[in-house]
Amino acid sequence: MSAILSSSWILLETFYYTRSGISYPAKGSAGGKASIIVAIKEEDPSTISELVENLSKLNYSDYEVILVSDDSEEKFERLKHIKLPVNFRLVRRDKPHGRKAGALNYGVSLSSGELLVFLDAEARVDPDFLTKVSTHLRQAEAVALRLKVRDLKNKLQVLYSGITEFSMDSLFRGRYLRGLPIFPNGSAFAIKSSTLKRIGGWKEGVVAEDLEIGIRLFLNGVKVGYADDVVVETLAPYNWKDLFHQMKRWAYGSGQLLPYSLSMISKGIKGIEGAMYANQWGIYPVFFIMLLIAGFLSPILSSSPIIWISSMSLFLLSSLVFSLRSRTREYDLRIPALMISAFLSGYFLGLFNAKFSWRVTPKVEREQELWIPLEPNVISYLFLVSGIITLKSYLIQGTILFVISIILLIIP
Repeated sequence: MSAILSSSWILLETFYYTRSGISYPAKGSAGGKASIIVAIKEEDPSTISELVENLSKLNYSDYEVILVSDDSEEKFERLKHIKLPVNFRLVRRDKPHGRKAGALNYGVSLSSGELLVFLDAEARVDPDFLTKVSTHLRQAEAVALRLKVRDLKNKLQVLYSGITEFSMDSLFRGRYLRGLPIFPNGSAFAIKSSTLKRIGGWKEGVVAEDLEIGIRLFLNGVKVGYADDVVVETLAPYNWKDLFHQMKRWAYGSGQLLPYSLSMISKGIKGIEGAMYANQWGIYPVFFIMLLIAGFLSPILSSSPIIWISSMSLFLLSSLVFSLRSRTREYDLRIPALMISAFLSGYFLGLFNAKFSWRVTPKVEREQELWIPLEPNVISYLFLVSGIITLKSYLIQGTILFVISIILLIIP
């Protein structure tokens, strides 16, 4: 069953993928004052300076930009040297409670726009960005925007860019065209101020505040649109360590919201699909969790090699179909190995709401540091022990667990 669940979501992503165009209404006049809110923490001053320069060039008659810093006083002083246009504000929260959602709510409390746009510090947009966003918000109460990775400097970033492109074409464009609920990405999201106020603002304290608000919008009957023609350029992690912690954070946020996300099931087929989307970071590795458990229980539970081989074949076949459909040009076995480890550890910790330390993904290139990946090594060791236990009774099953253990060790 676990192989069917994991493979089903992989195949659904493949099915959703499309390059078909979306018809949008023609551009119109500005739709009211817009407030762009950016939560920042431990960002390099050059990143913020470039953001300010980019947003100052927007061709929109009435907008403001609010930068909310959760930095220490010392680091905030470095940001205060950045020259800001008159419609920009840089503020610091003395008590940064509620994680990123708390910073966003604080920014909203200072805003005066009818339209609210939420971006990350590394976001870069075209001059007509707000004009397009306002056009979309005349048709929908909230809208997710398209992400595109820029400044690719190494193989990892090329791989990450490919994953992002496929995600946008499948989980956003494809699902939107099929009338499925869209869950916004917090780094590229716009919503009417009245709508955000009506649903109670951002949920403070959760790690995946964007997923949470997407679930809440769906449960409140608010249809989130998708603007494929509004592109927000972002950056990819520079190294494997940064990517691992970013994926782990996604998985943690998903696991933390499991009970809440399951409430969508009451909304029918779309709600069931939405619950699967919200828990995809747990669905991907569930097959491997069951293999691990089956290995440890092999001395007391019978295990059919046919079932194991069939399950592995189904999972590998669905992964192959996914790879072919996504037209992957670059491939690295470390990516799926990293995903398994990050999703397993992150989702499990999120389920139990374990203590979680937020790590900001670096936006500037820096020296590579020695990284000994603890979680992947621990998980690999567990598969190794499970394989040894299984080998005493079942050769094929034990060999499969051994191979998984070795693959997990290839992460740098």
